[in-house]
Amino acid sequence: MTARIANVTIHAEDPAALARFWSAAMGYPEPTGWSDDELATLKANGLDDDAIASRAVAWDGDRSHQRFYFTRYRHERRQRNRMHIDITPFDDRRASRDELEAERDRLVSLGATVEKPLIGSWGPFEEFAIMMRDPEGNEFCLQ
Repeated sequence: MTARIANVTIHAEDPAALARFWSAAMGYPEPTGWSDDELATLKANGLDDDAIASRAVAWDGDRSHQRFYFTRYRHERRQRNRMHIDITPFDDRRASRDELEAERDRLVSLGATVEKPLIGSWGPFEEFAIMMRDPEGNEFCLQ
């Protein structure tokens, strides 16, 4: 047996809004919330509307694609993220700078902000990425 990532969990002030951002960023369908059956089960187990709204998911249902899980977090962040997500517009090749800049612009139109470009090299390999933040300030890199 080996481990696999079940969810990428992100603390959020507004889980539903952040789920909509990440769904659009990843090309997933817009989240519709919990199904009627899930809602009935949650309410039957004592959860009120606020508790139900404290969680959201961005995913397309394909087990080979990453599932993002958002949970409400109303505490002040005191330090920078120690982990972050790297995303890329292609699954079969490395994106060019022009393609990354076009994807950057698309993500900005969805509500992301640009922190800074990361330009360097590792031995003979050029490294280029764009450090960004989602609408709630969570760091991620576009590469």
